[in-house]
Amino acid sequence: MSFSIERYKEESKKVDTTGIAWDEVTAHPLSKGDLFCLHYMMDIENHVPLYLSHLLVTRACMDPILTAFLACWNYEELWHGENIGRWLNLYGIEFDTQERIANVRANLGFQNSVSILSTMAGSWLLKDFSAVYLSIGAINELSTLTGYEALIRKSGHPVLKDLLSRIIKDERRHFAFYYNSAKEWLSGNERAQKLDRWMLDRLWVPVGQGVKRQEEVDALALYLFDDEQGEEELLELDAKIGKLPGLSGIKLMSKTLYAARERVRRDPRWAWRLIENEEWAIKPSRKSPIGELTGRRTPQGAGTS
Repeated sequence: MSFSIERYKEESKKVDTTGIAWDEVTAHPLSKGDLFCLHYMMDIENHVPLYLSHLLVTRACMDPILTAFLACWNYEELWHGENIGRWLNLYGIEFDTQERIANVRANLGFQNSVSILSTMAGSWLLKDFSAVYLSIGAINELSTLTGYEALIRKSGHPVLKDLLSRIIKDERRHFAFYYNSAKEWLSGNERAQKLDRWMLDRLWVPVGQGVKRQEEVDALALYLFDDEQGEEELLELDAKIGKLPGLSGIKLMSKTLYAARERVRRDPRWAWRLIENEEWAIKPSRKSPIGELTGRRTPQGAGTS
């Protein structure tokens, strides 16, 4: 898992979709669970630019290697979301990508500003903040690519497999950067190790939580991993992250699955009802029109007859 930032800068590009059989997207049906996961994944990939805004107000922005990586990473993630959206549109699910992204962000409301401020303050107060950020990045990239692999297995859709396999290659490079950088920061740094372990045990949440509600996060986890193979994949993920200095024996993704199972035990309809009812649409914000939130002017005459 070696990583060269110079090589990465030279080779970074949008995901290559040459040769994908886009005209065969509808030739193989998907389940409601597959579609739920694809909408979730698309929304979170499209949310990366907003996540980047959180990072650029932290200590991380002072490191030229980190910012070089983030610039390339952000561009690559953009095309992951774009292509999943294209795939869904071709499958027959109609939505305007830009409107959906705007609605996702609008529905975050005040919590987004609070999150930026708390992250900024915490990073400048904690000298080893970057160790935590890098560890979280490694966990999130590894869980993302593991989720894509699980969806390939669940769906059995050859065209989707082709697209997601190409995206996974990007995610593996991202994981390699985060993992190696975290390992370098944590090695021989007991203070950073203690902070990292404390923060991950208490504050880490699965990819997408915050943008998505707890029930939506649980629906994704249960659909992809609530079987023997899926659980084993999450345990292997935890074991790999546990090889970072100071994180031996840590349980994060497997704990997320077990917590979701417990909520279903208390309420058998929990999470699964979202999949069954096809609740993947993003409702417009009730507080303000999109144009008011973004500052975008409506073209003259639009919306009039």
